[in-house]
Amino acid sequence: MLKSRQMSIRVRISPSSTGFAHVGTAYISLFNYAFAKKNKGKFILRIEDTDIKRHVPKAEKAIFAGLHWLGLNYDEGPDVGGKFGPYRQSERTNLYQKYAQELLEKKLAYQDEGAIRFKVPQGKTSWQDLIRGEISFDNGQIEDFVILRSNGYPVYNFAVVIDDWLMKISHVIRGEDHISNTPRQIMLYQVLGAKVPEFAHLPLLRNPDQSKISKRKNLVALSWYQKQGYLPEAMVNFFGLMGWSHPKDKTVFSLDEFIKYFSFKRVSTSAPVFDLRKLDWLNGVYLREKTDKELLQLIKQYAPKGMSDTLIKQTVPLIKDRLIKLSDYPDLIDFFIKEPKVDRKLLIKKSQGEKLLKEQFEKSIIELEKNKVWEAKRLEKLFRDLVRKNNWHTGKYFMATRITLTGKTATPPLFETMALIGKEKTLKRLKQI
Repeated sequence: MLKSRQMSIRVRISPSSTGFAHVGTAYISLFNYAFAKKNKGKFILRIEDTDIKRHVPKAEKAIFAGLHWLGLNYDEGPDVGGKFGPYRQSERTNLYQKYAQELLEKKLAYQDEGAIRFKVPQGKTSWQDLIRGEISFDNGQIEDFVILRSNGYPVYNFAVVIDDWLMKISHVIRGEDHISNTPRQIMLYQVLGAKVPEFAHLPLLRNPDQSKISKRKNLVALSWYQKQGYLPEAMVNFFGLMGWSHPKDKTVFSLDEFIKYFSFKRVSTSAPVFDLRKLDWLNGVYLREKTDKELLQLIKQYAPKGMSDTLIKQTVPLIKDRLIKLSDYPDLIDFFIKEPKVDRKLLIKKSQGEKLLKEQFEKSIIELEKNKVWEAKRLEKLFRDLVRKNNWHTGKYFMATRITLTGKTATPPLFETMALIGKEKTLKRLKQI
């Protein structure tokens, strides 16, 4: 790392604009961003859009929005500019054609059915990977490869070298799926007389069964997580746990803390598991760290239409400990604003039988109608007095009441819930059973 600090640190991510912002892009971006910030360097966004058939115009904006949402703000890029632009490959085709022609003229490449193919030299190609140590390839196992297609557009391995060279990228931090591309790229750097950057290949994200996460099988669009109400700080923390370990074995840490302790030495080569259960747990931790006022602002956009700010504010402290993601909010509070659907079979099963249930509710209604102080502590005392006088089973009586009032077996604290539902609705629901 000391050697790195003596040079101008410039790192980049170069996602393709073929769909949406991918969680894999966010994960790789975090490690690039942290390395750049720790070393007072620059973090660059470059868009790979030379695959005309797969290019999706809206994908660019999704990438910009996703990175900004996570707080991984880039120093240079298509929408922010920079002195090493343009930052879209489609706007740099003249450069690829120029350097391909140079290699052709130097007999380091040759024409092949309208395309230009690089002539792979003999020998070995090696590099010292910052995560994996020395990696070496026998050039004899690599065939001559196309660098410029017959339509004038570059292939990935050529374009990325030209771009990284001209943009003065010092470190290429990317997924391990690019290891096999690296020898080809190093050969090109060498014949172009360009300085070879340092490489660090991160382990790819995996499912719990160790299969690679994919668009077909997984929820990989970053926008999905944003819409579901995962917090950006929880997402960043989650990505930071992917293949990296905190020196103090902490699981919950901020982006600033990740930057402070970041080191390639702490990156594992084993595949990190993208476990949604862990993300859910982390998100819950971050939600509970919010003040009620902060949570109110976050929840508003997820609240059912027509629900007043006052009622939202009243429900926040009740559901805070049970909230996993913001989009869970409507299901946690629906019974406050509409009549619940009560499963009668479930109600009888969870109570002490239909006959006793009827008796319990009749006595509850009498006491509740007499009650003039409608607040949680008073309601709890009233119910516990009924249990004691009638020798009822506390848990089953309370559960039956909960199901009747909310339609659910799990809710915020029962008596706080009753207090907020109000006397009129509480009595109405108990009388309907």
